[in-house]
Amino acid sequence: MDLEDFGFDEVGQWRLRASVKSGVTFRLDRYQNDRVIYAFVVDGNPKYVGICDKSTTTLKDRMSRYRGRVGGSTNKRIADAIRGALQRGATVKILALRPHDSIQYRGLHIDLVKGLENPLLEAVDPDWNVHK
Repeated sequence: MDLEDFGFDEVGQWRLRASVKSGVTFRLDRYQNDRVIYAFVVDGNPKYVGICDKSTTTLKDRMSRYRGRVGGSTNKRIADAIRGALQRGATVKILALRPHDSIQYRGLHIDLVKGLENPLLEAVDPDWNVHK
């Protein structure tokens, strides 16, 4: 099943840029200031699915952490994978899903960004996600 079947839209792309720490930079056409579930697709194959974890984290914030190789080892590992794919001549697209629905369970708000992450990982099984 394609990510588009789950409601993902193409919102940007990664490209090589030697002048930044990671060697890659991004372009975002939409959802830059939104909290989303995002995916990196290499030549049509989903390779990574992630989320804007905190309620204040935007897609632009999250992509900037990969570009700057800032924070945990995941940011560095994924930035290296993106750079490697681009150096091999692949296209690395950024897709995003912004859940619009609001769901409650017994008065509790359900965070769909966090709640959809694991089911999407199981359905898509992307290579760059670390499987536990």
